[in-house]
Amino acid sequence: MKQTLLCLCALTLIVSGCRKKANPPSDAAPVSPGAVADPASAPAPKGTFTPAPALPANSPAAIAQSELDKKLASGNPQLQLQVLDDLVQAWVMSKGSLPKDLEELVQAKMLNSVPAAPPGKRFVIDPKKGHVVLGN
Repeated sequence: MKQTLLCLCALTLIVSGCRKKANPPSDAAPVSPGAVADPASAPAPKGTFTPAPALPANSPAAIAQSELDKKLASGNPQLQLQVLDDLVQAWVMSKGSLPKDLEELVQAKMLNSVPAAPPGKRFVIDPKKGHVVLGN
């Protein structure tokens, strides 16, 4: 568990430090406010999982991210809970407190989107236990 948390912390630092915004070409047509220039870059609807941006192939971070993406996209609530809980624990190690909700992990770019929970359930952080659980 400790090794997993350290890996997640390192992965988070690598992924958040590697993101750069590309400069738009000078001949690009202006985009009106509220419009999306590239439909592929549009945010995914809530509850759908989108993999993280590509990392250098065969790098330890890319391999770890691939495993996390597979677990989150699996549709298996137990695997999804494991990844979400590991991310929350990594957050606690770096920030010293629990995030208010899983959307805070999305805003911090530790997670692209919160995966869809089984019907009638949702992934929530139990503030007493400090872990992610399936709630109603």
